[in-house]
Amino acid sequence: MENTSSLNGFAHSLELWVHQSERVVPLHSVERNQLLEQLLGQQDLDALLTTFAAQAAKIVRIHSLYFEHEQPRSLIQHPPLATLTPHNHSFELRGQHGQLLGQLHYELDLPMSSHQQRRLLQCHQLLSLLLPLYLRLEKLDQLVRLDHLTGLGNRSYFDEAIGRAIEQHGREPHGLVLVLLDLDRFKQINDTWGHPVGDLVLSRFAMLLKGCIRSTDQAFRLGGDEFALLLQPAEPEAWRPVWLRLQHMLMTSKELSAFSVGCSLGAATWQSGVDVQSLYEAADNHLYARKRAGKTDPGE
Repeated sequence: MENTSSLNGFAHSLELWVHQSERVVPLHSVERNQLLEQLLGQQDLDALLTTFAAQAAKIVRIHSLYFEHEQPRSLIQHPPLATLTPHNHSFELRGQHGQLLGQLHYELDLPMSSHQQRRLLQCHQLLSLLLPLYLRLEKLDQLVRLDHLTGLGNRSYFDEAIGRAIEQHGREPHGLVLVLLDLDRFKQINDTWGHPVGDLVLSRFAMLLKGCIRSTDQAFRLGGDEFALLLQPAEPEAWRPVWLRLQHMLMTSKELSAFSVGCSLGAATWQSGVDVQSLYEAADNHLYARKRAGKTDPGE
């Protein structure tokens, strides 16, 4: 009943929006209907936002574009241009009852004209209409994609995210680094103190890991004591400051230092033509090479 009610409410909101938008000049009826059809055909929130960003890029010259809801999502990101002064614009996206759904942060190469702003605002209205449904679907999807113990992305979500990241960087490369980590002496902790303590160690380590990365990065638990990070946008050596912060947090954490918890790390940078398996194998080889060499210094 709840899902039926939500869909009925969505259909009613859509009908109201169509009638209201017919009075707005910048987007013609055919354009509006085409965009509506494109957005409604997307299977998830990421696809919806990507399609919207492509439409927005036809209206203004976008240097970077972020959608912010709980955490920022990069929709368009080009390397910084020292010769240009960016023009920044932020827009709130609100639902039918005025609730804040998120924000769009634009960095433009050129100033925005009033005509362009009107066109963008009408696109924003359509996006705002669809967002509540897609945000709710994403919440439901997260229940399947998150690791129940740590709250990080699970292995299935990692496989999906790294595939999507490589596909995006194939179109617009701006730096992608894969980091693999595993805990040292975790089996000994489990055998000595039992699984409840082992679970506590994993959950606390996950909290530290999330505290070491930026909002644009992603953290995953692959299984057991194995973890992964996707750093983007990132330079090839972006893993080093993450490693430094993590080592400091492990040493200063009372709970984890009591069990002498340490970890090993390996990293690999995506390059054109590299697929998921090759990138993963490169990071895995780096991890075990560092482990065999006993390298725990972030500068090594």
